[in-house]
Amino acid sequence: MTELTSDQAGFPDDDNHFAERLVARQRLLEMQALTALDAGRILMETGAKSAVVRDGIERVARGLGARTVDIRVGFASISVTLGDDVVTSTHMTSVGHHGVNMRVNHKVREICAAAGKGGLSLEELRRRLSEAQLATEKHHRMLNVFAAGLACAAFGRLLGADAPAFVTTLLASMIGQYVRLQMLERHYNPFVVTAFVAFAAAFLSGVGAMFAGSSMIDTSMSAAVLMLVPGVPSMNAQTDIMEGFPTLGSARFVTVAMILVFITVGVGGAHIALGGGLHDAVKPVPNILHHAFFGAVAAAGFGVLFNFGYRNLGWAALAGALALAVRTYCMLRGWPLEAASFAAAVAVALAVELSYNTPFPVRRVGNAIAVAGCIPMVPGSAAAHWIIGLLEITVQPLDKSDQMLAATTSAGLQVIFTVGAIGAGLTAVSSLFRRPEFPES
Repeated sequence: MTELTSDQAGFPDDDNHFAERLVARQRLLEMQALTALDAGRILMETGAKSAVVRDGIERVARGLGARTVDIRVGFASISVTLGDDVVTSTHMTSVGHHGVNMRVNHKVREICAAAGKGGLSLEELRRRLSEAQLATEKHHRMLNVFAAGLACAAFGRLLGADAPAFVTTLLASMIGQYVRLQMLERHYNPFVVTAFVAFAAAFLSGVGAMFAGSSMIDTSMSAAVLMLVPGVPSMNAQTDIMEGFPTLGSARFVTVAMILVFITVGVGGAHIALGGGLHDAVKPVPNILHHAFFGAVAAAGFGVLFNFGYRNLGWAALAGALALAVRTYCMLRGWPLEAASFAAAVAVALAVELSYNTPFPVRRVGNAIAVAGCIPMVPGSAAAHWIIGLLEITVQPLDKSDQMLAATTSAGLQVIFTVGAIGAGLTAVSSLFRRPEFPES
């Protein structure tokens, strides 16, 4: 390696001054790297896809003066190497629990956009990032709990649950969400929390449905745990892979699969505790307005869980209504679930993109609104039945195992293809329009 001289570095030919300024330059670059990593970590922990995390880090780093920026985004850590043509600095930071918090996420995007224009000092930028994470408004805990219950109950209605099952699902999932928040605040393992909450919510919903005289006990139990289904991570996983980040996307898929397994463990345990053999009556075929209404309720409920602002909750409800209306219409016309889900996702994504040219655009949270609107279409109940079916195959007589294997495999493929169709519809439209992920003004 060629030795760096004071003349090459642009400093006076004084050894002491050169060394001091070189150290100061190195320390400044370190602070810039750590600040950029902090922005990327917050984006990652609040539900951003890989491309957004990388773009946010680069905007901050270049806005602070870095000349070269190399970034690696992993599931549990992010690393960055910054250079200014004289020195370089490489740092890594760990990433915590991957949650969803859209208010914080888009606040940090605004900060990154401002930093990229060179309008923020290092100290001001660090202060704003800290405030975004600690002082951004959140919905009241009890509103969060009620929204989770309402979203799950709406899911139940979409699955054909009757009125008694709607009520028991609402109450059981509210209790489950409250327990979930309490356990996560005490830093229990998220997978253990998932299994425990799934068991509690499914068991309470099943018992309640029995006493209420519901004919949809199984549906009630399945719907009560749907607030645990990782809709946003599953969408991000597919988007990351489609956008050229297969390593992170694969890691997210594995985490999604693990969550589904632990949901199944909880729901399966509840079925065993209640004696098993719980079957629903024949489900009525709801009309388009029925699906649209409860799709809107479910999407708005998840908007609260994702910490959308109140105005954006209305947009999420409209997106959910549109998604379920389009999907139901297509299915009534004879389309398979996967194709109908793809069409609905395209319709929602197009509506969000076209809103940019109206007096009421959703540009600040456009893609998030589209994802929230499509989450009611994620077949969480089918995923649980798929894994439960795999477990039950091992205890079935040989003459029945082939039939159950065929039914279970069909359910699993339907889940995979439906989630894939939703993700493909959203990503295809957003890639065609290429809207900015960060605010321009």
